[in-house]
Amino acid sequence: MEKAKGKILICCFIVISILSSCIRDDDGQKLNPNLFNEDYSNGAFLKVEHSSNADTIFLSWEIEETIEFDYYKVYVLEDSLIINNIEKNKCFFTNLPYNELFPVSIALLKNNQIISQITTNVEINGLDEVFARRLIPDNGSVTGGDGTYSIELPDGRSIFLMGDSFIGPVTNGARSMKDHMYRNTYILYDDPFVSAIYGTNGEKSSAAVPPGVTDEHIEWYWPGHGFVNSNKLFVFQTKMFQKETGMWGFCYKTTDILEYNLPGLELYQTVNIPFKGSSNIHFGMAVLKNNNYIYIYAQKDVDNGLIPVSDALVARTTIEKLYESWEYFDGLNWSPESTDAVKMSGLSAVAISSQFNVFKLKDKFVLLTQDKQFKSGKIFTFIADNPEGPWYNKQLIYTTLEQNHPKQFTYNAMAHPQFTKNGMILISYNVNTEDWEQLHDDVSTYRPRFFWIGTDKILGR
Repeated sequence: MEKAKGKILICCFIVISILSSCIRDDDGQKLNPNLFNEDYSNGAFLKVEHSSNADTIFLSWEIEETIEFDYYKVYVLEDSLIINNIEKNKCFFTNLPYNELFPVSIALLKNNQIISQITTNVEINGLDEVFARRLIPDNGSVTGGDGTYSIELPDGRSIFLMGDSFIGPVTNGARSMKDHMYRNTYILYDDPFVSAIYGTNGEKSSAAVPPGVTDEHIEWYWPGHGFVNSNKLFVFQTKMFQKETGMWGFCYKTTDILEYNLPGLELYQTVNIPFKGSSNIHFGMAVLKNNNYIYIYAQKDVDNGLIPVSDALVARTTIEKLYESWEYFDGLNWSPESTDAVKMSGLSAVAISSQFNVFKLKDKFVLLTQDKQFKSGKIFTFIADNPEGPWYNKQLIYTTLEQNHPKQFTYNAMAHPQFTKNGMILISYNVNTEDWEQLHDDVSTYRPRFFWIGTDKILGR
């Protein structure tokens, strides 16, 4: 076997199960340019660099001393890899935990004995920057926004329903202060291609505009969720209006259902929902089609103080009665009277976010929400045996970090269960800033983040 002397530069690729986008593009976020900080007093005979994307870490190294050895052995957690070709110095490991330290070791072996080894602890944030860049590129589609609901279409595409959005190009991580903000856009995702839908009433108008509205600064739509039935797409759009000046001066007015023909997404009709109750109850924030029923979930604001209190309610209907009549869960049965609706049980431990998800996973129903408390950053799931609950098995699946930066905050996490890999599903959350200049100077402050979570973690198995 060939021996190694002097400084060696090496390349290695390992066939480990990994998201295909990581294989095509592994330039994830660099966390530390020198993993072991050149602390040779502790035996750091290698200069190591690493980066990560989603649940995968990429390692590369250079030997800093003259060492004679036969092969490498790299350990990450309980996994290990033998590299027999000493002219290779790169590898990656996947299915790693997020936001917690785990050990990484690189050893040199000669005659099957370790002659030198270094070990350190590494932490990755789990964010899938490859998918994020694909969905929100710097040019050619939506280049910034929030909302980020998604619906799988019958032909395999997905449509992402975005709130306030930018279309203009990004250069060196910044956008022009003159870039127009659209109240909502749609992103058609046809892997790996994306295209933006907007301009329904002219170039500066959004993808969806309330009937009769000519000034979207005064009245506009922000998206709720939706569903597909046969060759139709149904999108719940919440109608908002500007009651007061300032960032938080908006108020809810009502909710419309926009019905589109597929596959071309031509708007067929706009119909106001039959619910006419309190304005602090917002139906359409989550939607689930299950068997013969369409379940329509509402977020109800109880207290919007520093420690917010909010609940989740549910109605159901059929496709034939979608625009005419709903029945509301009263805690035991289904009532035709909206005043009988009560909060679903089992969720009181968390203030339900303004936008949330309900979806089916294996034999359970899952409710995903981000804690509504400002700058909490905690994302939870609950499961139930029925679409109306009761909900149980509360799981803290992720805690965001962006809210620790000045002026930034996160909100309204979403599940995208049509995207799967290695027993995991895709989750997103929104990032925003209170600083208008920061939003333009650093576009990352107004783009969703994506990570993967194991279904067993959600189901508690």
